[in-house]
Formats: sequence, structure tokens, C-alpha cells
Amino acid sequence: MFPRYGWNDFGFHGSNQIPTPNIDALGYNGVFLNHLYTQPTCTPSRAALLTGRYPMKMGLQGTPIKAGEDRPLPNDIETLPMKLKQLGYKTHLVGKWHLSSARRKDLPTARGFDSHFGYWNGYIGYFDHFISQNVNNATPPLSGLDLHDDIKPQWQYRNQYVTDMFTKKALEVIDKHNVKKPLFLMVAHLAAHTGANGTELGVPDLNYTRRTYSHITNPMRQRLADVVNRLDNSVGQIVKKLSNRGMLENTVILFFSDNGAQTIGLYQNHGSNYPFKGLKFTLLEGGVRGSAVLYSPMLYKKGYVNNNLMHLTDIYTTFICLAGGSVDYDVDGIDQWPTISYDFPTPRHEVLLNIDELEGYSAIISKGGRYKFLNGSYQAGIYDGAYGETGRNGTVPPYNIQGIIRSPVNEAIKSLSKQQPLTPSRIIQIRQQLDISHCNGKTRTRDSPCLRECLFDLWEDPCETENLNTTLPYVVKLLKQRLNSYINELVPERMYPVDLSSNPRFYNNTWCTWLDDGQCYKTM
Repeated sequence: MFPRYGWNDFGFHGSNQIPTPNIDALGYNGVFLNHLYTQPTCTPSRAALLTGRYPMKMGLQGTPIKAGEDRPLPNDIETLPMKLKQLGYKTHLVGKWHLSSARRKDLPTARGFDSHFGYWNGYIGYFDHFISQNVNNATPPLSGLDLHDDIKPQWQYRNQYVTDMFTKKALEVIDKHNVKKPLFLMVAHLAAHTGANGTELGVPDLNYTRRTYSHITNPMRQRLADVVNRLDNSVGQIVKKLSNRGMLENTVILFFSDNGAQTIGLYQNHGSNYPFKGLKFTLLEGGVRGSAVLYSPMLYKKGYVNNNLMHLTDIYTTFICLAGGSVDYDVDGIDQWPTISYDFPTPRHEVLLNIDELEGYSAIISKGGRYKFLNGSYQAGIYDGAYGETGRNGTVPPYNIQGIIRSPVNEAIKSLSKQQPLTPSRIIQIRQQLDISHCNGKTRTRDSPCLRECLFDLWEDPCETENLNTTLPYVVKLLKQRLNSYINELVPERMYPVDLSSNPRFYNNTWCTWLDDGQCYKTM
């Protein structure tokens, strides 16, 4: 699971700006989940993934949890790693948690993971692994180390590049695992979220970055390209390690983003959601249509684009059912394995994108993924526009097909006896299916935000250029009814101020489980 990736920040969607040969190879050998929808921000997406429930049913539908805020995942819900542990799996998390850390019972190792190496809050610095939390009545901001091995602060890794560090830890988990037991490993990198104070895009060698990505004119997008490419290298190393240990032939690998890129504004990472409108925080396609690829030798059908409607909650149910378990009746996720493996029609007919009663906006996709109804916009439509580079001008290098074929991922997959070799013609064919920059002939414009009610036909108008609100009133009425049917299940958002007693300066300059502060090392 990777944060803030724009639709246009991967090679397989048609842009040549940023090479992602390993991620591309996963999809070309497996399946592209072309309509997997996420939540618009970090915490809600993680809550949906790990519980199989819409976040609005847990009060987690809005603003991501701040460092120093006591707003945990409800403790009465069994998480995905909890369910898998019951089925005999070893469960490990490397990287981001972002589902509260006020108490030890809120931490990953109390919510089903056997181990966690990573950070608890929304982001950290790429090198110093600090996060600073602004608080209105606190000057300076609350700032401290947020890198932990379970509960223990990890100062010894300072100045190590975070992507390399998390990759190394993931490889260690695979190396140490007893291959006779099943494994669930979740790697949640910082890349390509901004780090440190919310503006950093850290790279190990800026001169290398400038040389390698000189075809990109925006210097911050050059940094993003390097960050993304190093993440792609991480994917290659992990898949290669699985192959070397003989685990790849019985593994499901899912790579997906938690929401769209933030091209401008708060925590901007200069990603591109082209050709879609909307950024992170919005319920337009640019904010919630995730980039996702899945590979497994167990797939019946491989090397294709799956256009069935899916949601993050489905991952919860699909993985549990695939492992031989079952889910509770009140789970929103659907078992999509027959849909993914065989390309059967999905049993899912609609996706509740969100209901955020505090911000006053909501959206639903229904009719099998055809129509999207939106009621209001995030902060009066501040991020509803069409932003992001196209990556298709004459200065970009050609798509490196041989780089994909020679990638560590493709080499590892090629070694499996039942895998058909990947060919250039197949890559070109699939990539053409994935490139929707033509917007079905519609003109992509920065038109007015959806301040009230909007209806889009996503099959005919994937770039959301034409509001059909007055043209199809009967569809609007139906989708409003469907949206309102969820209101009774809404748990009001719980917004709490940052607790000043969480200040890391009280705890040797580290973020700690401050409401269990008797177990934290106090310095003041």
C-alpha cells in the first residue's frame, strides 16, 4: 500500500515520465484492477482495508488522524491480520500505520500484527524520521522521532533513506519466515508522500536526480520521479526475495495506492492524476480511483485489464476467503477472487465513496460502476480542478519495454514453470487499453467545482467533464436514495484536538503512547 500516487505517475497508464518497470511487470504478468476505488485520504483508506468496512461506519471518514490525537480504530472490530492469524498466518507490517498510537492497545501489534517496524503517524522525514505537528496554542510545533520497532524508538537508523530502510526490513521478514507457515506481509512505504514538515520529497543524490530526470522541467516533480523509481526498485527486490526463497509460486502480490496525488495545496507532492479531475481529499476520479495491480501464479487468467467495480473493503474479504476463512455479515467488502482470477462479473453493484458530514460532501457509484453521484465538494471545491502533467510531450524518453522484460520482477515470474513469457506486443496491447488520456473524446477542462449535486456517466465520460444532473433526473433520484440509505449507519466523526501531553520533548524527543505514559521514558 503506497500513499499519494497519481494515476499518471506509473508507466503502465501511458506516461513515459517516470519509469516503473517492476510494478508494470507485475500487472502485465497478472491483472490490472482498473476500477479499484479507495477513500480520499490516508486514515480512512487504511481503516477500510484492515476492517472491510466503510469508514463512515466507524467515525473515521474525515480528516486523517493527527500526531498527538486520540482517535483510534474501534477496538471491537477484528482486523485483517487478526483474522489471518486465526487461520495460522504470521503477520507483519513494515512502514506506515496511521490508525492512532495514543495507547499500546492502539498499536499494530495489538491489532493483529506479530511485528511492526515503521511509523505510527501520517508521515516522517525521508532521512531524520521525524514528524512535526503544528498546534495552534503550541510554539514551536510538537516534533520528534516516529520510527519504532513495535514500541521501541529506533534512533540508530537516523540518516538512512527511508525507502531503502523499509525495503531491507521487508526482506529480513521474508528471510526469517518459516516457509512451512503462511505469511501476510504488508509493506506501507512513505514514498511518495511528502515527509518531514509536509513538504519534503527526499532523494539520496540530488545531482543524480537532476541528471536522470532532466526531461522533467519541474524540479520538485524530478524529485518525485526519483522517489517513485526507488519505490519501484523496492518492489523488484521484494519479489526477487520471494522467488529466491521458493515462496513466489504460492503468493498473491497486490500493489495499490491509498488515494490520488496532491499536485497542489496542502502536502503537495507534485504528482499527476491526469487525465482525471480532482486531487487527494476529493471524491472525483483523481482522488479515489486507485492504481492497482495484482499478480499471483494462482490466477486463472493472466495478463489482462479487469474493469469490474471494486473497493478497498473487498481486499479484506477476498484475502480472508482466499486463506480459507469467512467474514462477519456486517462487512462491506465482497470476495472478488472469482472476478479477479477468472474475470467473472463482479457481484458488487455500487461503492459508497464517502459521507463526510463535517465537510458536507458525499458520493456514491452505482449501476455497476456506470454512474457517480456527488453531493458537495471538499472545502468548496478547492481541489476539484484538472491538474497534473501529461507526460506525453516530445521531450520524454520512449517507453522502455525491454527494461520491463529485464526487470527483477519479470525475471522472477519468468522462472515459474506455468508462466507464459511476457512479449513486447502484449505489453503494448495492454498499455493501450489502460491509457484513457483521450477521455472518450471529451474535452478535459478546469470547469467549476461540484458545489451541490453532480452526476457523471463514468462509462461514457471517465474524466467527469459533463454534469448530467439535469439531464438524467431519474438517475439522480435513485442514487440520492441509495446514498441516503447509508445515513442511518453513519457514526459521527470524532474530531479531537492534539493533546499537548503527547509532546515528544516529554519523552526523549520521540512520539510515544502518551496515554500509557507510565510505560514511556519521560525526560521532563
